[in-house]
Amino acid sequence: MSIVAMSKAVPAPRLVVTLVGILWLWPMATRAVALPDGLLAQGEPVIEVQLRELSDAEKERVGELLRQAQENVDNENYSAAIAAYQDALTIDRNNARLYSGIGYLQILKGDFQLAVESYRQAIDRDSRNVSFRYGLAHSLYQAQRYAEAADAYRAITRMAPREANAYLGLGNMLLKLDDYDTALNALEEAARLAPNNAQVYEAIGLLYLQQERYDDALRPLQRALNIDRNRGSLYGNLAKIWIHKGRISQAEEALRRAIAVNPRDWESQYRLAQILQERGDTDGAFIHLEETVDANPSFVPAQAAIGSLLLEREQYIRAVISYRQIVRQFPEDAGARYNLGLALWGQGRRDAAVESLQQARRLYKDQDNDDEADRAEELLEAWGVD
Repeated sequence: MSIVAMSKAVPAPRLVVTLVGILWLWPMATRAVALPDGLLAQGEPVIEVQLRELSDAEKERVGELLRQAQENVDNENYSAAIAAYQDALTIDRNNARLYSGIGYLQILKGDFQLAVESYRQAIDRDSRNVSFRYGLAHSLYQAQRYAEAADAYRAITRMAPREANAYLGLGNMLLKLDDYDTALNALEEAARLAPNNAQVYEAIGLLYLQQERYDDALRPLQRALNIDRNRGSLYGNLAKIWIHKGRISQAEEALRRAIAVNPRDWESQYRLAQILQERGDTDGAFIHLEETVDANPSFVPAQAAIGSLLLEREQYIRAVISYRQIVRQFPEDAGARYNLGLALWGQGRRDAAVESLQQARRLYKDQDNDDEADRAEELLEAWGVD
């Protein structure tokens, strides 16, 4: 059933601007620089821990538990591996590496708060182990405890003043806290210690981008690119500068390079789709919007953009999927419910379409948007709904 097959007297249904449509106009957050490579390195294989003052029988039992843990890690059964480590701790309670191993596995599971406590237990038993402190810092970062993560990185710099990764991690945490001057000091020290580290210069560029200092950001990003041309995030960040300067062809080239390095880079896919759509290349934009939502289905602006294109193409089933994704995240978005109603009507699902449009009408009234409420009312009347 086509949504446009109606009498001339009927108000033509149209796409409406959704609440999330406003998000399309917001500058996308500049991609974050990843934390230092090897941040979670334990320094030894999982099963190699120090067995101190244990009897031969205890050593044999701990060794068996660690072999079980390793098998479970190889099979990505992290819960079972953690259980084996915890059993080993009942025998060797003061083994710092057992706590560290548990923390590492908890990170892999996404249990970051638990990982923080495990790494702290490890540090209590071996305070000079830098790997444990990196694990703690990373756990705190993942738990969004940025000030504590910064303190953890500072502790590493005091223990090991030549650890460039510690200064890089500290700089990134201070960026999260918007402490730009102190972050720059930390990143410049990282650059002094590791002058050929592309990640460091990208972090400096990101610092300037977050302050919208585009000219200042350009030089460190280009230096990072000279060091590592296979780092896709660099092209994405450079594209942001070119877009700001109105140099769209350069932005497009940078985005295409970012995607060539990492096709799952949904931010670059989305930015490229925006450029193509503004140029009038809706087919090209559609392809990159599809890639965006495939890589990140929860990114609502892309779902909204592809939903409108799907409606125009009368691909109603897929349009319903996109607008349902939006409604799940923004249940009070009247525009999304209106467009969902159009997609459902086009799919031939009359009752569901009417219900969605009635919800849109109610939300418009609650938001004192009388014009859109009247438009929804007129469309309901055209559909024969009292």
